[in-house]
Parts: sequence; C-alpha cells; structure tokens
Amino acid sequence: MSSKVVQPTWYKPDSSKINGDKPVLKLYNSLTRSKDEFIPVDQKRNQITWYSCGPTVYDSSHMGHARNYVTIDINRRILSNFFNYDIKFVQNVTDIDDKIITRARQNFLFQSHVIEKFNTIDDTLIKLSLDSIQSYIVKNINKLVNKDLSLESPENNFSNFLTWLDSINVAEFTLKSEKFPMYIKQIKLAIYSIKEFKNLPISEFSENLKDIVSPILDSKYGSTVSDPDLFRQLPAYWENQFDQDMTKLNVLPPTVKTRVSEYVPQIVDFVSKIIDKGYGYATSDGSVYFDTARFDSSPNHDYAKLQPWNKGKLDLIEDGEGSLSVSNTTGKKSPNDFALWKASKPGEPFWSSPWGQGRPGWHIECSVMASDILGSNIDIHSGGIDLAFPHHDNELAQSEACFDCKQWINYFLHTGHLHIEGQKMSKSLKNFITIDEALKSHSSKQLRLAFAMCQWNNQLDFKTSLLAEVESVEKNLDKFFTNIRSHNNEYLAKVSKGEIVSETLRDDDKILFGELEKTKLKIYEQFCDNLSTPLVIRSIVELVTITNNYLSIYKHDFRIRILLEITRYITKILDIIGFETRKDQLGWEDISLSLSTLNNSASSQEEYVLPFIQLINDIRDEIRTIGIESKHSRLLDLSDRIRDKDLLNLGIGLDDRNGQKALIKFLSSNEKRDLIKLRDEKEKVQQEKLNKKLAQLKLKEEQEKIKRNKEKVNPIDEWDNDGIPTKTQEGVEITKSARKKLIKQWQQQKKLYENYLKLQ
Repeated sequence: MSSKVVQPTWYKPDSSKINGDKPVLKLYNSLTRSKDEFIPVDQKRNQITWYSCGPTVYDSSHMGHARNYVTIDINRRILSNFFNYDIKFVQNVTDIDDKIITRARQNFLFQSHVIEKFNTIDDTLIKLSLDSIQSYIVKNINKLVNKDLSLESPENNFSNFLTWLDSINVAEFTLKSEKFPMYIKQIKLAIYSIKEFKNLPISEFSENLKDIVSPILDSKYGSTVSDPDLFRQLPAYWENQFDQDMTKLNVLPPTVKTRVSEYVPQIVDFVSKIIDKGYGYATSDGSVYFDTARFDSSPNHDYAKLQPWNKGKLDLIEDGEGSLSVSNTTGKKSPNDFALWKASKPGEPFWSSPWGQGRPGWHIECSVMASDILGSNIDIHSGGIDLAFPHHDNELAQSEACFDCKQWINYFLHTGHLHIEGQKMSKSLKNFITIDEALKSHSSKQLRLAFAMCQWNNQLDFKTSLLAEVESVEKNLDKFFTNIRSHNNEYLAKVSKGEIVSETLRDDDKILFGELEKTKLKIYEQFCDNLSTPLVIRSIVELVTITNNYLSIYKHDFRIRILLEITRYITKILDIIGFETRKDQLGWEDISLSLSTLNNSASSQEEYVLPFIQLINDIRDEIRTIGIESKHSRLLDLSDRIRDKDLLNLGIGLDDRNGQKALIKFLSSNEKRDLIKLRDEKEKVQQEKLNKKLAQLKLKEEQEKIKRNKEKVNPIDEWDNDGIPTKTQEGVEITKSARKKLIKQWQQQKKLYENYLKLQ
C-alpha cells in the first residue's frame, strides 16, 4: 500500500529583511520647505493628480520656459516610469491676461499708426518718436533717478543726455529696479535710430522704436480697440508656437489641456461661491476682490502658506494684479486683496457676470481649471519658483475658501530660476534667449542633459562651464554606446557563422555584475531622494568608467552579455529621464544625417546597412593585409582612404586591430564630427609640411640653377682687365657714367686698403 504524498514545507521569505531598509520617495515640498515622504491621495489605484501652471501666451517661449517645462517633464516621467504611478496631468494655457491684452492692442496700433501709415521717415514720424522717448523717460527713468530728465533737440544730437546716460552707475539703479538696464538700452537704441535715420531703412527704424512708441499709442488710442478677434488671435498663435517648442524638447503633452477663455462660466460660479462663503466682495466698479485679512484671521485658514514673508509686499502684489488693473482699485478694502474678477474698461475684452462686464483675474483661473478636472484635494501642483507669491499663494487661499478645506494642494513642487552666465533671465527684462535660438546652438538632448544635471528645485546657471560638462558627458556616453554596439555586432556575426564564444563568468565578470547591482540600488536611492537626477547622471558616468576599465583589460575576451545588461540598464534610466532611446535599447537615439534617407531610427538603419558595411570591411581588410605583406604603398593608401574618407564621411568608423578584422562602429553625430575634424586637421598639418618641403626643394633648385648659370659665364665677357664689371647681373651693358662711378668706388677702396696696409 503506497503512502500519502505530502507537499514539502514552503518557507516564506522574511519580508523584514527584504523591505526593512528600503528607502521611500521624498519630494521637496514648498509648503513645508523640506523633503516630505510622498503619499498620494489615491493609494489604492496608485494614482497621482497633478496640476502644472502653463504658459501665458503672448510672446516667444524662452529658455526659462524650457528649464521649467523640461524639468517638470523629467519629474513626471520618473514618477510615472520609475515609480509606476498613474498620473493625471493637467496643464493650462493662460489666454486672457493683462499682458496679452496690452500686447495685442499695441501690435494692432503700431501696425495701423506706423507701419501702414509711413512709407518714409519724415518729420511727423520723427516727432512721434521723440515724444515717445520723452514719455518713456518720464514714466520709467525719472522716478528711479529722482530727477526730471528731458531730451534736447535733435540738432544738439542729444549730446548732454547721452553723456549723462554713459556716466550713470547702472548697478546702483538696478538695485531699485532690475528693469533699469533694459530701459537704458531701449533709450540708447531709439536715440541712435533718430540720429542715423538717413542711413536706416524705415523697417529697421520702426522696429528699433517699436517698444517705445507702442506704449504712447496705446495710452492715446487703446480704448478705441474693440475687435474681440484681436485678443484671440495673438494667444492662439503663441499657444501653437509653444506646443511646437515643447515637441522639439520632447516634453510630453498634458493628459488634459485647459484654456481660460473656455472656462469663464465656471470661473463666475467659483467666484460666486467665494463671495457666499464671506471671503470675496464686489466693488462699485464691477470688480470682485478676495478678502485676505478675513481669510487669514479664520482659525481654519492661513494666507501665504508658501512665502509668508512676502505678505504685504506691494511690488509683488501689483505685479501679480497686472499693469491694466493696478490703477483701477475703487472700493478695494486692502492693498493686499487681489482681484477675482476685473471690470473691463474700453479697449479690453469682456464677458457677462452678476457684477457687470469683465474678465477673470489671473489667480482664479488655475483654481477653477485644476479643481474642475482634479477635485478639491490635489496631490501635486508645479510651476516656477517666481510664481510662488502671489500667484500660487492666492490660488491656495481662494481654493481653500471655496471648498472650505485646510489643504487644497498636498505637495507644491517649484522649479528653480534659470540664469544665463550669472544673470537672471526674464521676458519682462528683454534679456531672454528663445527656445528656437537655443536649439540653433544646442541640441534638445543637450538641453535636457543640462537640466537633468542640476537639481530640479535649485537655481540653474546656464553657463560655459555647465555646457562643457554636458558636452563631456554626452561624448563619453556616445563613445560607450558606439563601442558596445560594435562589439555586439561582431559577436552576432561570429555566432551566425557557427563560432563558439565563451560565456563562462570569471571573477572579474562577476565583479562587474556586482557593480551593476550596486549602481541599480544607488540610483533607486537617488531617485527616492527628491528625484536627484544630477546624482543619477553621475552614477551612470561612474558605471561607464568601470565598464570601460573592464574593456581595456579584456580587449578581445570580454563577456558580451554583461556589457549588454549594463548598456540596457543605462538606456532604461535615460529613457525614464526623457531622452529618446534606440529600439534595441543600446543607447540614446542619434540618427546620422548620412543614413537619414531611410526615414527610420538609428538602430533599424544600422541593422539594414550592417551586412553591406561588413562586406566592405572584409574587402578592405584583405587589401590592407596584402598591402602590409607586399609593402605596397598604393594599396595601403587605398585602405586608409576607405577608412578615413569614404566610410567616415558616412558616419562609419573602423578600428584596425592586429590579427583581427577591423571593428565596425556606427558613429554618433558628435563622434563623426570630431573624427572628421581631427582627420582634416591632420591632413592640413601634413599638407603644410609637404608644401614647406616642396618650397625648400624649389628654392634649392633655383639656387642650383643660378650656380650652374654662373659657371657658364666667361670672366672676360663681363669684367675688364682691371676687374671692373662690363654688364649688370641681368646681362645689360653698363653705361659710361655708371662705369665711371664704379671706377671711382674701386679707387676709393684701393686707397683705403693701402692706408690699412701702412698702419699694419
């Protein structure tokens, strides 16, 4: 009789040993000014609700936008693709705003009153320009320098005023207003244009004066602008340009995009609820303000949670209210109160509301759009640090007032400022670099790498030293990926021919595997520590260095599988950060221009052309071998030409090796450019040496020719019996007068020599 079969005991792994020291994700939260453990509201579905402040679309997107939106994109990708959160990401477009209204009106008025009106630079245009400069000075300069300045007549060439401009301490007044250098630059450009108007085309003259003339036109005629399409066309155009810029930078589109112009009814309802809760009040002119004092005095609420030290700072408050709203504050209880709804004046777009015709305030839009999609309690809100006060603090206040809650946002993630070579960059300061301009000098990959190499919530200085470091890291990774792919192609070729390649792991191979595991753990910890991409990039570079050292030891006897494992892990992390990576997961994408006609990724291009390159390489190797064995210089020259010219120009590199076929490399665009530059410089040096050698040979030949010609000359044909020449060096007969001079010189020298002999 058989015994009963018993299932052997299964020993459950000790979870305390597995998870005991596992790091948790912490994010720098502006609401606490510290790194807080990240705990989403919906833990069951592992979902994150995220609202990101989008652009105010009235001009070109610049590098400040790039830093903010690429950085947010990196953080979003890490949370989604590394920590596996399901993210509902909402981003708005501000298409109703004082800046948009002003820009749209001024563009229209400048077009109609200057561009279309003047075909030449006449006295009327000059007078308009002079009046505008004077108004600009009164508005922007006089109050800063505490002095009433005025222009002289053009006949005096503005000499006194320009002398004063050159003598002032710009840094001193910049402390009062960071826009002061821009004001001075604008005035100098305008004065230069008037002085040189006879030498300037009207298009250049008009463009130089636009920023000074437009405000005075707006002050005179702005209230007459009534076409609502003007206020829609401008933001629509720049919204499209912004979307194109984000695509170029490989920024993911939002899950949901919202526009203020499409949310006006919901905004009116939201404002009404705030009034009903006792935190908003309407004024006699039809505006509605948020009562900051009443909100702050409530035991359940706090005003300015993000930057409480900025409460009461009127310059920041007024800047947040907008240039068209600061002077229109009838019935406002406190300077600290901010507009929920703005009564529209003539020349401004408007919508109907219970309080009269008007438009939304800036801060209310985000509260309404975010809450409509994400609800009354949101996990993450992100944006630039310059928005923290008053914009984000006002968002928090009005939302918590409307929903009567203590915390509308759980985590506020603010990206740091962008500086260019130490100077703050700002659209309002007119010292910005557009994204299009930046992409002419730097690739999208390089910009993302620059942002990833700086902690997301720190200030970033986009300077020469950072760019040099970015280029170094990029080249290092390019070279690494190229080498690994080349070795893998060689391995696959051997296997396809039936060769047996050793797979046994030696001690050094196991050590390299161990370094990969250490790096994985390190990068996990670094991502957990406030998404520290600079440390992650450094860990990747360190792993590459360790792998390169391994390759230098085992030049032809390495284990390809560990190399591929390392490369695919590095590629996975780069893909998570948002770099475009190859389909074969062996590096980031870099399509060579010479192969781009295949209209596909670099990995598929290489797969397609590799058999042809291998065939060319086999033929070249045979030519090279025969050339070496026979010492046939022309064959060796042909072999070098195929390697250094024909294939390199196509982005293919060949590394010659003793006793083996040359290693084929599909070069990145950077590697190709650098190798061609090195080749051309080498050829230039060789050509210069050859030219120098040829010049020396030519000089020697000419000297030999002169010597041979002299040997042919009979002395009696060119000298007389007294040794006086009868012909010049060119063979022309010497004249009688010239002969007399020569005889005289000969006699003088003879006399001197005789005196010398006597003294001896």
